[in-house]
Amino acid sequence: MSAMRAGGVALVLVAGVAVSGCSSADEPAVRAAASAFAGGDDQTRCELLAPSTLQSLEQEEQSSCAGAIGQLPLGSGDVVSVAVWGEDALVHLDDDTLFLTRYDAAWLVSAAACAPGGDGPYECQLEWS
Repeated sequence: MSAMRAGGVALVLVAGVAVSGCSSADEPAVRAAASAFAGGDDQTRCELLAPSTLQSLEQEEQSSCAGAIGQLPLGSGDVVSVAVWGEDALVHLDDDTLFLTRYDAAWLVSAAACAPGGDGPYECQLEWS
């Protein structure tokens, strides 16, 4: 089974936001969602994916999420930092970078297994299309 394509996340961070983050009442909820994703089993991780990311994974891998997500190099470490701006968040784990988006009252993972792309956007192995 091949990993999802490594493409650039369309979300380009403003340097000031990436460095300092934004103070937000949503930070504890983002931190909790990222921790649950990092520490979860395959089914839990699938439940915490944004709808478009879930759909992209299943289409790309031609498999159910639970069958495909375990093949990706997703981190399982502790949350190191959280930056929230509006409906989006960036979370650094000690072994991965996640992007989350707010859907109604829940924060869901829209991209994972991400690494900085030099001067460009992050390169993520799990992302929406």
